[in-house]
Amino acid sequence: MATITKRGNSYRATVSLYKKGKYKRETKTFSNRKDAELWTLEMELEKGRGKNIAERSTLFPDFYRNWVHTVKKTDVREATFINYKRTLVIVDDLFDGIQLKHLDDLIMQKKIDQYAETHSKKTVKELVLKIRGSLKYAYARGLISNDFGHLLKSKGQEQPKRNIPLSITKLKKTQTILPKSY
Repeated sequence: MATITKRGNSYRATVSLYKKGKYKRETKTFSNRKDAELWTLEMELEKGRGKNIAERSTLFPDFYRNWVHTVKKTDVREATFINYKRTLVIVDDLFDGIQLKHLDDLIMQKKIDQYAETHSKKTVKELVLKIRGSLKYAYARGLISNDFGHLLKSKGQEQPKRNIPLSITKLKKTQTILPKSY
């Protein structure tokens, strides 16, 4: 059930959420009554569709950590899981204090571009792939309103080629060190 109360020159809309024996409320303040009514209708519709509105206030780093430890731990190999755990620190730094309900492609892209200023394109691409997976999971569970992961672009610094050929003297030295069977 939703309520709208006038508070001075603004209107506060409240949507009651009750799930699994726990009672929560989602509130938002608007400058006019029409916007408040529209928001409460949208929230009630999403609640009716089974969307998890109460969990939308979860911080993205907390959600990502939970996703890595519950979903990915059993799905991937140990080495890949260690790689996912390394991204936890990066996600904590980039998205500190950002709730799931405030995430969109523009905010996400700004944070990824900030990370890309000091990292290679390949590293940024791997991070974006992991974030996309978590966003798809959040969308499937109804924690975000749309799946914008495919809109994220991975940019980064082009690293110079590090293919340095051996000189003839170093090649001969290496050949003398290696056994003849190679």
